[in-house]
Amino acid sequence: MLAESVAGDTTAGNATAFALLYESLTGTEPGSHVSFCRTLALELERMAIHTGDLAALSGDVAYQLGNAVFGRLRTPIINYTQSWSGNRLGRGQIRPGRVNFPFTEKLASSLEKILAGYSRDYIEMADTLFHMPGVQARFHRTGRLSKADALDMGLVGMPARSTGIKRDVRLTHPHDNYGPLKHQPVLLAGGDVHARALLRDLEIRQSMNYVLGMIKNIPEPGKDVNVEKRKLKPRSLCVSLVEGWRGELCHAAITGKNGEISCYRIKDPSMHNWFGLAMALRNQEISDFPLCNKSFNLSYCGHDL
Repeated sequence: MLAESVAGDTTAGNATAFALLYESLTGTEPGSHVSFCRTLALELERMAIHTGDLAALSGDVAYQLGNAVFGRLRTPIINYTQSWSGNRLGRGQIRPGRVNFPFTEKLASSLEKILAGYSRDYIEMADTLFHMPGVQARFHRTGRLSKADALDMGLVGMPARSTGIKRDVRLTHPHDNYGPLKHQPVLLAGGDVHARALLRDLEIRQSMNYVLGMIKNIPEPGKDVNVEKRKLKPRSLCVSLVEGWRGELCHAAITGKNGEISCYRIKDPSMHNWFGLAMALRNQEISDFPLCNKSFNLSYCGHDL
């Protein structure tokens, strides 16, 4: 419960990172249904937050139609998460070795209908946004970050990929269903607000394809495993990595001689990327701050861990 509450917008990401770590320390292999549900939750979380970010970016350049439509489109995705797990952020769903709310054919049918409506309206609005001269004039060349600077600062996630850096845990350290999905990161070279906004658009479309493909073949739920009652490996260091929607999440734990957790640390991608935002803002107008800030959308609570 603590892990999934670290940052409300990354519930699935942090809960999965904790589950992977705990499973490793107990020698537990998650079942295929558990892996399926975690991957699905991660990609739905990515879609929901990216859509909300496009709403905010539209608002920052006074494009009210985009702000209203993208804001509305975020709602059916998070409402669906609530119908699945009882919470719009997905709290209470992902646990080590199990999921509290298995995914069913009925849920798949409902999700397919929701995504049909979402896809129609989303694609129309996104295509309009990225072809509107007034919007693009504000997005292009604003808050630009070079690939060299991104590498020097060790950026991760969207800010890194928007400068052409191929940095994505789903590719380099695949877990759960990411191996079979053969994920390839979306890469852009602009390094500006436009690139960070367009990356969100392309990742939403990619995630939507992943989700629609996954729900055509739902693994049967296995037996529940009460991993929490298993003893952790003593005197061990364990690290787990998950690609949250914002970027690389890292959870690390050290156990003592009796298997108790003696140290636990979480690194949010914001720890890497805050200096990237500072660099992107150099020599920009003050009116560009909200736009640059939202194009990174870093986590205050994540950074302060």
